[in-house]
Amino acid sequence: MVIIPLAALFAVMLLSCEILPGLQMKKPADNLGTLGENSFYAQNMVNEKYYEVKAEKLYEGEKCVIWAEIDSGVTVTAAKNFADEYDNKIRPRIVDVFSEKNFAFSFNGSEYNFVDMLDYANWLTNRDNGKLTILLLDIKDRYDGKKNNSYVAGYFWGGNFYSKGDIGGGHYSNGRDMIYIDTNPGLETRRLSQTYATFAHELQHLISYVTSVRLKRGYLLDVWIDEGLSSQAEYFYLGENPKEKCEWFSEDSEGTIAKGNNFFVWDNHSKESSLALMDDYATVYLFFRWLYLQADDNLKSRIFFDIETSAYPDFQAVTGAAGKINSSWNNWEALLRTWLAANYYPRNSYGYTDDSYLQNIIKVKPIAGRTVSLYPGEGVYSIINNNFNPAVSRPNIRYAGLAANASAINFSPPYRDDVLLTFNANTDNTSASETGSLTSVSPPPPVSRTAAEDTQTPKFNGPYVIDARDMLNRNKR
Repeated sequence: MVIIPLAALFAVMLLSCEILPGLQMKKPADNLGTLGENSFYAQNMVNEKYYEVKAEKLYEGEKCVIWAEIDSGVTVTAAKNFADEYDNKIRPRIVDVFSEKNFAFSFNGSEYNFVDMLDYANWLTNRDNGKLTILLLDIKDRYDGKKNNSYVAGYFWGGNFYSKGDIGGGHYSNGRDMIYIDTNPGLETRRLSQTYATFAHELQHLISYVTSVRLKRGYLLDVWIDEGLSSQAEYFYLGENPKEKCEWFSEDSEGTIAKGNNFFVWDNHSKESSLALMDDYATVYLFFRWLYLQADDNLKSRIFFDIETSAYPDFQAVTGAAGKINSSWNNWEALLRTWLAANYYPRNSYGYTDDSYLQNIIKVKPIAGRTVSLYPGEGVYSIINNNFNPAVSRPNIRYAGLAANASAINFSPPYRDDVLLTFNANTDNTSASETGSLTSVSPPPPVSRTAAEDTQTPKFNGPYVIDARDMLNRNKR
């Protein structure tokens, strides 16, 4: 877990999908002056440099203003459609789930009243027009649709809350609450749904950012929590599970999920696979979706808001909310164990309750061997064919026995169940890996699927949407 004090953060204003990494970053000065009203600062995802984007204002909605890069090909009709989607669907749905509403804020002896956190965000930039700036541009990210099939679909940059111009550290601010959205390939007709979902994702990041400011929390949410909440923003916009994430998890074509890779230590398996980051997006979506499904109707209405507004920036924000669903889930180990168990037996009572799509598609593969190395939060499965007592003991390695249709998880050895779950319960996600035991039983060969089944669950093969933060971090490796 990396915790960045807000006091230091405000010197650079960096967060989650917004541009990273901060004061410690040594980058060449871009020597950009203060730009005119029709120009914006944007960051090149390839060389990290800021550059000028000349734009035109194409449409003004009730709650947003749409700008488009000159010669981007964006039409007034497309801009209007985007504004309508934001005003009528994206904004109200995301505000309803994640935002504080109808609150007062005292500043310099005066009290200000706000409808929601987006209203507050607009005030923070001294614009006070109640309208979010949306810049449509071709984000520079190496995407060519062939060799390079990953692209940044959009991003939020907290530095824009500074006054416009050079803010130090090689960074620049546009002095407004805004979100950047990609036009190539983002605004292609077949990509529009994904682009709107990405916008919902980024809007949650903006709300998370200003919520930290509003609550004077002192820290921003851990990356995995902020990304998890944004993944749910995609769900609440779409009204359905994002199939590319679910298919990625179940296919596990890189084989890294079977080895334990998930969201808790973000992007730590890139040396094994250039696409291992997709595991993080898929697993963090499934974790937060599972948590929501386990809640009753009363808790569902506020569970993500409770996490968003927690006094804690780390796993405690999640266990605090999860403990209201099940008192044992105040403990990270118990919460993690139950979710990992749910992934092997999604139809069990502790599984993906009432979501038939996830119950049918979610699957993980058992692995063979005697030992396994696991980072904090990671878990793997191996087949039990007799009583099994783990041979390897490490401070944070835990075990559980799983069986189909079982109402409870067994964590008392020897294990006589169908499957052994081996996982690392360490709450410090900056720690090194630890070694745990496997049963050494080889799993049965996969059953060949019919052509009809392959048609129902196609392999997702891109293009891959990558966060701006992750794109920039990988450039530095």
